Amino acid sequence: MISNRIKIGVGLVIILIAFGAYCTYASAHAFDTEGEPETYTFPLVVEDATLDVTMASYVGGDPNKMIQYTIVSPTVERVYILFKASEQETDNPSLLKASASVGEALGAAIGKGRLNMKPEDVIAREITWFRRVLIYSGIVGTESKPVIYFKTPNVGGTENRIIVMKNIIILETSTYENTVMLASYIRYLVMS
Repeated sequence: MISNRIKIGVGLVIILIAFGAYCTYASAHAFDTEGEPETYTFPLVVEDATLDVTMASYVGGDPNKMIQYTIVSPTVERVYILFKASEQETDNPSLLKASASVGEALGAAIGKGRLNMKPEDVIAREITWFRRVLIYSGIVGTESKPVIYFKTPNVGGTENRIIVMKNIIILETSTYENTVMLASYIRYLVMS
């Protein structure tokens, strides 16, 4: 006869294996999309530099308005700015400047009363497997907790594009310097 302790132990092991498999899958598929996006390319001019940017929208409508509505909406309680720092320390100042630029714009929107939240509700953090699981699970990346994610070369960024998904904005760049330019565009949309 199998004792109750062994049954409980086996049950716990099965639960842990299932939870681990779910977390592994969710972490790998947090930013998956379905269907083909509407895309268009535009030149982004910041000071004396020009960057060709592709806008890819999975939500329909005007992507610029969707970005504004996703980030600056009365239903937003918290905004997550997520990134993965580079192991090359020379790359990180651009990433820091980009995330700070977006955070500053959100702070200005809070100060003007356009967002019903406090400055500490703008959360800039390094993305981890656990945050990816939260996004996949629908706990973060929601209407009240949208995500702005900087997809840089160290996490597979190969193009200069803005991907607009439901409650998630991905700023993908091929270089860290371009991250600052895309952040300035989001900053412009938040401030206007």
